[in-house]
Amino acid sequence: MTKFLPYAIVLTLMMCLFAGQLSASAEGPVVIQKVMKDTVIYEKPSKTSNEMGELAKGHFVTVTQASKGWTHIQTPEQAGFVPSDVLVKLKSVGYLVIQKGGATLFTAPSQNAQQAGSLYEGRMIYVYGTAPGGWSFVQYGQDIGYVATNALKKPVPTKKRINAVAGAELRLTASPHGEVLGTLANNTAVQYYITLAGWAYVEAGDQKGYVKASELANIQLTDNKVYNKGVPVVKGAKKRVALTFDDGPNAKVTPQILATLNKYDAKATFFMVGKNVSRNAAIVKQVYEAGHEIGNHTLNHKKLTALSIAEVKQEVNGTSNAIYTAIGQYPTVFRPPYGATNDQVRSFMTIPSILWSIDTLDWKHHNADKILAYVKASVKDGSIILMHDIHQTTANGLENVILYLQKQGYEFVTVSEILQ
Repeated sequence: MTKFLPYAIVLTLMMCLFAGQLSASAEGPVVIQKVMKDTVIYEKPSKTSNEMGELAKGHFVTVTQASKGWTHIQTPEQAGFVPSDVLVKLKSVGYLVIQKGGATLFTAPSQNAQQAGSLYEGRMIYVYGTAPGGWSFVQYGQDIGYVATNALKKPVPTKKRINAVAGAELRLTASPHGEVLGTLANNTAVQYYITLAGWAYVEAGDQKGYVKASELANIQLTDNKVYNKGVPVVKGAKKRVALTFDDGPNAKVTPQILATLNKYDAKATFFMVGKNVSRNAAIVKQVYEAGHEIGNHTLNHKKLTALSIAEVKQEVNGTSNAIYTAIGQYPTVFRPPYGATNDQVRSFMTIPSILWSIDTLDWKHHNADKILAYVKASVKDGSIILMHDIHQTTANGLENVILYLQKQGYEFVTVSEILQ
């Protein structure tokens, strides 16, 4: 038997393979799998054929062909086959390169290994797994190798839709010359992560890659109806609730609420007061970048039914403009202060007005335990839950609310999502 092939040799060859220095039978994105136990490489898909070498457990390998229980891979010596059951398919996860100036790609998990390329700051890459010492095995286009894990960050997506009549071409890299992976049909809902040089990284089910940023649009319900609950899910689907927070952002409380939501990967909708938006623009951006929905809650929290139409317009438009200044996007939903609306107010609105199914009365009792009690008493599929991100007791009680709802099988979605 020959000795096990070291990481550096295998990965160096893998880089050469997709740089065009060696021939590969695979087309499109690189297929990465992991060796789960020591294995022999055979010349042909048969254990009676010549042995070409061995691979040790833990290697990430590129796959060029797979059929009938055997997988064809590439070694430094020659092409060969291994039993498919010694390999495991890997699901990649999109990560953002956050290291200033970019990060270096290596052929092995060591800064002393051969450099295999560079990953630019702001680039979305695929992470397939990690290696000891703080390294991640990654792919960008057809470049593969190791990068320091601390140079990466998992971003939070926001929901958008394809806005291109003929559909949007999905490309492997952020370039008009990137390989076309397919076409996303007009109005397809996608998870949007980041825009880089005019190209947006998106995911739609198992499809992921780059589309032109100009071919994306916000998911926005354009009506002036009033809603106090969401659409129930179909039988067998996971129940949904929408957590909503009014009157912020607050410099002290809102960041605490964001931290709790992030801890449990829960999405929410924040109905913001315009004067607080202007005072806390950085927090507004933080809410938006965390993937939460931002709604309009008027400029000064006045009862709109007591105002003239000109005053209503000032209250609503002033807040929409403040939100746009902070994040470059207009609010997608509206909540009238005190729930007060009428035909005059609705005649001016172009986005849905959102009331609530459950009022936790957190503004009145300032008691974290009572917030949970109100939720327990009334929650059901499609509930819209009213809270306020200006009270410390609300921040204190949020975790228990989330834990309870999770245990009851609920998923946390934005208001726009629960209305669909």
